[in-house]
Amino acid sequence: MPVLATPRLINWIERAAFGTAAEDLGPGQTTVGTMVKVEHIKAAPVGTTVHVKSSRPVSDGRRLIFHVRVLDDSGEEVAVGEVQRAVIDRERFMRRFGCEPDGSPLKSAKDAPAS
Repeated sequence: MPVLATPRLINWIERAAFGTAAEDLGPGQTTVGTMVKVEHIKAAPVGTTVHVKSSRPVSDGRRLIFHVRVLDDSGEEVAVGEVQRAVIDRERFMRRFGCEPDGSPLKSAKDAPAS
């Protein structure tokens, strides 16, 4: 179908929430997605300009909660939803999977996580 696909819409919503979260993170921090809830209300033909808006996050102490809206050029809602993201320490998170913060494998066995 020549319309905006829901998976692409979700990608844009996630990116908007990630960008909003990044504005307030400390050094070495990033966020990971934990939940996306989206209602795709209206079809938007391919080529339509849409605007993805993310609220400032609300924190429940464990995660950041964003309310998102997608509007077409006429201001009509194309989609609404909620995104939840957890704030993590990037280095610690990557080391859990045997990686350097840049995603490359750990350089030595002494740096590997204990089993």
